[in-house]
Amino acid sequence: MAWVNKDLGELTYPLLADFTKQVSKDYGVLLERLGASLRGTFFIGPDGLLRAYTVQDLTVGRSIDEILRIVSALNTGKLCPAGWRPGDPFLPPIPKNTGE
Repeated sequence: MAWVNKDLGELTYPLLADFTKQVSKDYGVLLERLGASLRGTFFIGPDGLLRAYTVQDLTVGRSIDEILRIVSALNTGKLCPAGWRPGDPFLPPIPKNTGE
């Protein structure tokens, strides 16, 4: 609900509710004995590949600021150092192995 209640403007990405707990089970965050899920955030690219994820215990909340930072970093397509924020410098590209 924090995403819905936060003034972020119009949401342009899907939000998912997992009433059957199948997604939680598939992503390995379901605590079956409790019938509850760990707090997981999964970043899936347009190509369907998992790009990043965070999972916290039920006692630890998620940071919307950190989630937005990760989305911003992923959207750059560049190498972002730890703690990177929009406007910060990027890391130099990794040289390609030419086999020489």
